Amino acid sequence: MSEPKSRVNVNGIITPPEKAKISVFDRGFLYGDSVYEVTQTYDGVPFLLEEHLDRLWFSAEQLDMHISIERWALKKQIALTLKELDVPSAYIRIIVSRGEGNLGLDPNLGGRHNLVIITKDLPPYPKTLYSHGVHVIIAETLRNSAGSLDPNIKSGNYLNNVMAYSEAKKRGAYDSVMLNREGKVTECTTSNIWMVKDGLLRTPPLSSGLLSGITRRHLISLCKQHQVNFNETEINPEELMQADEIFITSTTRKLLPITRLNENSVGTGRPGAMTKQLIQLYEIHVTEQHKKDQQDWKKILETL
Repeated sequence: MSEPKSRVNVNGIITPPEKAKISVFDRGFLYGDSVYEVTQTYDGVPFLLEEHLDRLWFSAEQLDMHISIERWALKKQIALTLKELDVPSAYIRIIVSRGEGNLGLDPNLGGRHNLVIITKDLPPYPKTLYSHGVHVIIAETLRNSAGSLDPNIKSGNYLNNVMAYSEAKKRGAYDSVMLNREGKVTECTTSNIWMVKDGLLRTPPLSSGLLSGITRRHLISLCKQHQVNFNETEINPEELMQADEIFITSTTRKLLPITRLNENSVGTGRPGAMTKQLIQLYEIHVTEQHKKDQQDWKKILETL
C-alpha cells in the first residue's frame, strides 16, 4: 500500500514530507516545548477550525508561548498547504514550537517560533471498526496529574500517552484507557471516553484530569438538545468494566465503539443502541456544521 499523499508547510515553505526540515535545536524536538492541534477537512474545508485555533492559542498562553503569526495569516497558510495537497479529505496537524536556541530549559532561550503544518490524504477509517468496535485495555501508566501538566494543554510533550499506547500494542489492543492518581477513569491516549449503563450516558468530568475535547463538547451539547439521559461524573474502572456500552470520541474518528475491555466483552460484544443513535446524531451535526464551515472558509480562499 502506497503512503498517503502529503504536503508539509514549515514557516511558509510548502514541500513534500521528505523535504520538510527543522533544526535539531528546535525546542519542540528537544523538550516537547510546543503546542499543536489536529483537525480534518470535508470536501476540502477544515472542520471546526476556529475552535481548534482557539484551543491552540489557549495552549500557547498556558505555556507563556507567544504565537507571533496572526490568526488570519495562519489560516491562509493552512489554505495554501491544502491547495498544494489537493484532496477532499485531509488530515491537518498544526504545530507551533517555541523556536530554536541554545541548549537549556530556560524558555527565554527560544527564538522566533517555528510553525509546521502537516497535511495528508485521510482515507475513511475501516467500516469494520464501527460495525464491530475495538478492543481497549486499562493501562497501568497513569495520566499526568493536572497539577504537573494541565491535560487541557495540547503540547508536544506526549510521552505519558505514548507509554500508555505502548501498553495497548503489547497486549494486542487498539488503545488504552488511562486512570488518574485517584484511580478514576480520565480518557484514552488520544480521545475522550464515554460509557452507558442502564440507559444513562456518562463521561468523566474535566476535574478528573482530561482534555476538553472539541468532539466531546459538541456531543454534550447534542445530548442536551435531544434530551439524552446524560451525566458528567467520576467513573471507577470497575464501573467501566460493567458498562453496557462504551465508545470514544475524537475529531478524526468521531464516535468509535469499544466492544472489548481488557479480556472481557462490553455488553453484548457489539456496538449498542445508544452508541448507534449518537453516531447518527453526530453525523447529522457534522453535515450541518460543514455548511457553516464552508461559508467561513470561502472568505479565506478569496484572499489567496
